[in-house]
Formats: sequence, structure tokens, C-alpha cells
Amino acid sequence: MKKVLEACEGLVRVKIVMDYPENDLIATQQEKILDIIDLFDFCELRRRKSNYGLVKSVITTVSEELEENEHIIMLEDDCVPYKEFFDFVSHCLVEYAADDKVSTICGTRTRCKFNPWGWATWKHKWHYKHLSPKEVLKISGIDSELQNFLENNEVEDSIWSLSWLAHQYANDCSAIYPETSLINNIGLNDSGVHSAAKGYTQWLLSQITAK
Repeated sequence: MKKVLEACEGLVRVKIVMDYPENDLIATQQEKILDIIDLFDFCELRRRKSNYGLVKSVITTVSEELEENEHIIMLEDDCVPYKEFFDFVSHCLVEYAADDKVSTICGTRTRCKFNPWGWATWKHKWHYKHLSPKEVLKISGIDSELQNFLENNEVEDSIWSLSWLAHQYANDCSAIYPETSLINNIGLNDSGVHSAAKGYTQWLLSQITAK
């Protein structure tokens, strides 16, 4: 969290949404996070009054923010943006606002049509619908690598971004990417919720491209 906020300092104002702790251990960890947030005066904090869990928390946060604003830029607490990320996103929010083929702006380059490690979207393009892996497999024209993964692996219940990736195939659209990745995901050492050694996160890693 501290590295993410340091990277944002002087560039943007940050709204932080903190879920209600699921247990005492998480509550203790959140107290440490609150101490970090107090170090930065450009943050606005919203704390949930009940536990939403990862999927509901992300989707609700995006939807709530887009009720008040025309776009949103999303960063998780382990996705550190380079300064150029904000320049790239700001340009694309204007450049592609009316382009129906572009639904999202992503900071991490991948072969697949969406990556959740630092991204942005518009109010009029956010049409999220949760889909099960079986429902995703029914979509015509999904990428063969994604199809192979879904047919041979379990997808964690805490994954929200598969459904937004599926949206791209179902609606013939895609994310726009920078020439090189502008996000440093520091949660891939198993310190984050999802392990980089298995499941959907491992598949996302397999999709990353240098250019």
C-alpha cells in the first residue's frame, strides 16, 4: 500500500475503499494500513460497514464511483504505477471515449483482452455481468488459450476479472494497452490474495508480453 501511494503522490487524488474485516487477523492488518494512509494527505478513505469480500467489493466500488463520475482509474494495493501510467490513461480516456471497440485502458500488456493490474474505464462502457467459467466457455470466439485454461483448471471464487475479460469477447471489444507495461505488481510473491503459482493469476502471468 505504501509504495502505491508514494507512486501516486503529487499526481492524482486517491480514494481508498477498505472492506470490513472478515476476522481479527485482518482487522489487525487493517490498523497497520490505516497508519500508512495517515502519512498521505491526498487520500479519501471509505470503510465498509459489513464484509463484502473481494469480488463484491471491487464491483461495488467501481459501480458506485461511476454513479458520480464519468470514468474511474483502479489500482489494487499491490499494483504500483509508474508515473507514465497516469499520462497514458489520461490521454486514452479522451482519445477512446467514443470508440465502441475499446472498453478499458490497462497498464499491463497482455495477449488477452483485459488485465486487472491497474486499469480504467468509462461510465457508459461499464456493463459488468458475473459469469461462471462454464458460461464463459459458451461465448463464441474466446481465445484458445483461455478456453484451454478454463477446460482444465479451477477458477477461484475470488476472481472478478474473468467476467470482464469475457465481456470483451462477447461484445467484440478489448482493452487498449501501452507500448510497455506501466504497472509493477508486487503482490506476485504470494503476499497477495491470489497465488502467482496457480489458478487464474498464473494464467494471467502467462499472458504478459514485453511489447
